[in-house]
Amino acid sequence: MAKIHYFQRFSSKENTVTNNTLQLFARIYNHSHELASEFLSGLVEAEISIGLEIRQQQKMGDAIPDGTLVQRSFSIMIEAKVDAGVDEGQLLRHCQKFTTQEQQILLLLTKEHLQVTQLEKIRKNISEQSPKVIFRNITYGDICEACSGLFRDHELQMQALVEDYIEYCNDAKLFDQAPYLLRIVPCGVSLALNVKYGIYFHPSDRGYTRHRFEGIYAQKEVQFLIDIGCGGSVFDIDFDGIKITDKKMVEGVKTDEYDKRIISMIQEAKLKCGYDIAKGHRFFCGKIIPTSFKKSTPNGIQGSRFIDLKKAIGSFSSLTDVAEKLKSATWK
Repeated sequence: MAKIHYFQRFSSKENTVTNNTLQLFARIYNHSHELASEFLSGLVEAEISIGLEIRQQQKMGDAIPDGTLVQRSFSIMIEAKVDAGVDEGQLLRHCQKFTTQEQQILLLLTKEHLQVTQLEKIRKNISEQSPKVIFRNITYGDICEACSGLFRDHELQMQALVEDYIEYCNDAKLFDQAPYLLRIVPCGVSLALNVKYGIYFHPSDRGYTRHRFEGIYAQKEVQFLIDIGCGGSVFDIDFDGIKITDKKMVEGVKTDEYDKRIISMIQEAKLKCGYDIAKGHRFFCGKIIPTSFKKSTPNGIQGSRFIDLKKAIGSFSSLTDVAEKLKSATWK
């Protein structure tokens, strides 16, 4: 069945981008005030407390009430930019609209972080005009990073929401983390075939986010990596039992190098796994190498997960380098 998207794909205008981003914030807040607090605190690099604090017999000057219910006040304004330039005057005017909130935070949301000199100039002018306002420049990539791993294994709908927002940001070209993105995919009875042929497959009507590495996961660890972004390819294939009748390149290098392996895999998947993948399936092809990237939290995974390798292992130079560095890292 084709994937249902949570976020509108039809436009990359600023209003649509802002609406989708606020939709993400709202869904996280509706799901859990505690996780919304964690999410926002990570973004603004300041503690954001959402919800009541309930205190018993806390001394307040010369009085000790039996109980106190406290809600800390804050306001976060967001100015989102896609292709338009940053208007410092606009940001200063926003700052003037804060009133008596205990925390006053202005977020400038951009595709890339501002240059240091421009950022410091804006921060200095805001500080001089509105000293109570905390100013932060964050990117769409920062939001994706902040909500990745926020939810537990059983919170499948929220994980799907986050994955779709990441896909949306890639589709709308709000950031490009494809060269550093590892997609972890659970493999069961097909594991031996995936390893034998260096190919992963799933139905072609699922959503697609550009990424470089496919992580073959089983028994609480990523056991193999397939490099689909460096000489590899992603194809939608139809096979009539004799030859490939339809072949559409989704990503990568246009080549017939993998055709024989794909045909053998289709035939063997039917015989050994009972899978009919001759039509309507997508094949992720590339160089495969073993690794051991262990999951540190209990339980397995139900669907795919994305990992930003820059955050997980830092810089890397090759597939072999990634595989080695992942052996000393873990993920949740």
